[in-house]
Amino acid sequence: MRLTTLLSAAGLAFAVLAAPAQAADAKKELFPIKYANVQWFDPVYIADAKGWFAEEGLKIDWVGEVPAAQLVPAVASRKVDITNRMTPLVLTARQGGAKLTLIAAGAQTTPERPHMKYLVKTGSPIKSIQDFKGKKIGINSFGACSEYVLKEYLSRNGLDGSVEFVVLPDPNMEQALTQGLIDVGVLHSPFHEKAVITGTATEVFSDYAVDKGEPGMLPYFTHDDFIKENPEAVKKFVKVLVRASNWVNQNHDEAGKIFAKARGLDPQYSGSWSYYENGLIQDGPVQWWIDYLVGIGQLKAGSQKASEVYTNRFNPYYVAKQ
Repeated sequence: MRLTTLLSAAGLAFAVLAAPAQAADAKKELFPIKYANVQWFDPVYIADAKGWFAEEGLKIDWVGEVPAAQLVPAVASRKVDITNRMTPLVLTARQGGAKLTLIAAGAQTTPERPHMKYLVKTGSPIKSIQDFKGKKIGINSFGACSEYVLKEYLSRNGLDGSVEFVVLPDPNMEQALTQGLIDVGVLHSPFHEKAVITGTATEVFSDYAVDKGEPGMLPYFTHDDFIKENPEAVKKFVKVLVRASNWVNQNHDEAGKIFAKARGLDPQYSGSWSYYENGLIQDGPVQWWIDYLVGIGQLKAGSQKASEVYTNRFNPYYVAKQ
């Protein structure tokens, strides 16, 4: 009897001591992905809130706010593992020697949910692209969609070099319009939704006006060394990202509110983007940017092929061509 009691006590003690250790081991098993807190809508917030990364053994290690212009350098220097940013920034960084690869398609521009909207203060006399001449345009950074897509549209309308760009974070655009610091704001979701819903601003057009939004893909990318060192983590990240992106396409309102809560924004002004089905990258949007950058002298002709810039091999929906 005494031996049984001692064994039971010993077993209980071992279980009590082992429980924290097992919990700690379980926690350690979550592989951390260093990820920046971006200002624009991002399904990574949705997947994190729903626990989908944890289900795959991953943990989003939020590193804090990183300015839009610093996101690509942050991945190139490996301060951030994965992020999303426009293709031209990745292309020019690669030309400069950065080892970066696109791993998922991300958001796309549609008529209903474009990547960007060009807004003016309500009551402004600016009604079309022709009225942009001589105006101050608010953009979140140079070298990406907010600058280049508008420049292309201006060029097609005979307005090359006719505007002044002012760099402002998206959250500051609405106030800048109100105060007259800028004439036009190039806003991303969910900030263009808020500015329109509150009546502060009016939409002139969206980036769908340029080639039906083909340059509007907002892809996810990472460092080539991160891929080599952690291929399973990349595969799991893409799997969760695609799951979240497809879910967003079916649940825009709820997705917008989850993002707003995570970012401390007012949920009544929430918004979200549309995402490429199953997150598969296609040549078209990448080639659009290669051609554009070659055309303005930012890339050497033939220096980069679309198929070399991205990979779908980590995507669970990808079927390799035989």
